[in-house]
Amino acid sequence: MPLSNFDKYFMNLPPKDKRGDFNQFWERSIAEIKKTPLETELVKNNRKTSHRFTSYDVSYKGFARTAVTAELLMPRKSPKPRVLVHIHDYNRHVPRPQQELEDSLAHLFITLRGHANILKPAAAEEEPASPGYMMENILDRDTYYVKAVYLDAYRSIDMLRLIPDINCSAIGAMGKGFGAAVALFMAAFSDRIAALVLETPAFCHLPLSQNLAASDASREINEFIAAARNKKKLIKENLTYFDAVNFTDMIHCPVLATVGFKDPIAPPECVFSLFNHILSEKVMEVYPEDGNSAGGNAQFRKSQVWVAKQVNT
Repeated sequence: MPLSNFDKYFMNLPPKDKRGDFNQFWERSIAEIKKTPLETELVKNNRKTSHRFTSYDVSYKGFARTAVTAELLMPRKSPKPRVLVHIHDYNRHVPRPQQELEDSLAHLFITLRGHANILKPAAAEEEPASPGYMMENILDRDTYYVKAVYLDAYRSIDMLRLIPDINCSAIGAMGKGFGAAVALFMAAFSDRIAALVLETPAFCHLPLSQNLAASDASREINEFIAAARNKKKLIKENLTYFDAVNFTDMIHCPVLATVGFKDPIAPPECVFSLFNHILSEKVMEVYPEDGNSAGGNAQFRKSQVWVAKQVNT
C-alpha cells in the first residue's frame, strides 16, 4: 500500500466535541446505576462445560433493572484466575469456540441488551435484520439505548467482584465494533480494567463515521434523522455523550487496537481518530488488505495472549 494511502488513514486527530456537562452526566449516571441491586444469578451449564472450562449462565440487573445475560467460562487448570470480558458488535457476533480461548483466564461473554434472540453469526449467508435499537430513545440521552448498554457492561465489573473464585484486581476488556466503544467506556470509568482490546472499533468520531460507515448502527441513526429532520441538531448533540472519542482522555490502561484498511463497517479514518486521542500505552495492529475481520482468529488469539500478559503482570 502506498505511504500516502496509509497517511490518509493515520493522520486523523479531530477535535473532541464534549459538552460542558459531559463528565457530570456520566458521574451522575454511574452513581444512579450503583444503587440498583445486582441480583446476580449463576447457573452451571453442563451442556457447555468441557475439559478446559466450566460454563455458567449468568444474569444480573443493569440499567433500569433490566436483566443482563452472559456466559462465564471458568478455566479448570487456573485457580482464582483473572478475567477477560468480551463484548460483541451490534447486531452480529463471531462465535468463539472454547479451543480458541486462553485458558489462563476466565472469560465473560456479555450479550448486549435486546440481542438474546436475534444474534446470528457474522459470517451467515443472510444478513441479520436491523433491530432498530440505535433509534430507541435517541431524543433523550438519559434513557437512550447506548447509555443503557454502556451501563449494563459497566455493572459487569461489580458483578464479577462478587464471585469469590475470580481475581478482579486486574480485568481485561475486549470489544468488537460497537462493543469496542462499550469496552472503552468500561475502562474510562473503572481503574480495574488493566488491559483494553479494541477490535475494529466503531461508534467513534460520529460526525465522520455517520457519513462513512456501512454499519447497522449508522444506518439506523441516519434513517431516524432523515425521518425527523427538525430533530437533527438535538440528535447530534445527544450523540456526543456516547461517541467513544470523547472518553479517550480517561483511558490509562494499555490498549491494543486493530484496523482493516478495507473495512466499510468501522472506517479506518474513524478508528485512527479514536486511537490517536488515546494517551496511554498503545499499539495498533494494521491489516491493509483486510476488512472488518482484521486479522481474524489469529489476531484474536494474539490479543488474548497480550491481555493475559497485561493482567497477570
